[in-house]
This record gives sequence, C-alpha cells and structure tokens, in this order.
Amino acid sequence: MAFEQKIELDVNGVEIKFNVNVAAYNKFQNSSTMVNKIQPATNFLMNVVDDSDKKTLKNILQQPGAAMYIVSAVVDEYQPEFNITVKKSNSEQKTSAEAE
Repeated sequence: MAFEQKIELDVNGVEIKFNVNVAAYNKFQNSSTMVNKIQPATNFLMNVVDDSDKKTLKNILQQPGAAMYIVSAVVDEYQPEFNITVKKSNSEQKTSAEAE
C-alpha cells in the first residue's frame, strides 16, 4: 500500500491542497541536487497540488523563494518521524577493548 497523504497549507491567507504520494515524493528527492533545487521543487508541487488549486499555486510560485518555502512545508508534513539511535558496531567494540 502506497503512503498517500492529503496536506492543506495556508500560504499568505490562501488555502492550497496537496495530494502527496510515495512516487511523487521519491521522484522529487531523486531529482534534487545541490545545484538544482528550484525546478524539482516547482515540478513536485505542481504535480501534487489539487487540480482546483493549480492556477493559484502557479501564481504564488512566481514569487522568489516561494517554491522552497512551500516544498519544505509539504515535505515536513509528509515525512514520518523516525527515532534512530546509532550504536557501536562490533568492530568498534573490539577496537575499544584492545585499547584497554
């Protein structure tokens, strides 16, 4: 089952709805690079925005920085939180024991 989520944002007083799924999220993450961020963010947002909000979003995205602010909010809401703790590996434990 694909992880799909409906997300609603209020952007400067305008409500915009997004329908995010794993395929769109993964495509966005895979296309973003250190020197190519804006276009992948814009493409992702336009692909997942509700059809009724496409024109509104397109107008908002004309403003400098809008794509990055909005994509950040959508991705933060979409991604689940993970509680991860890194523990010492066996090789590190042996090295520590040998040092004693």
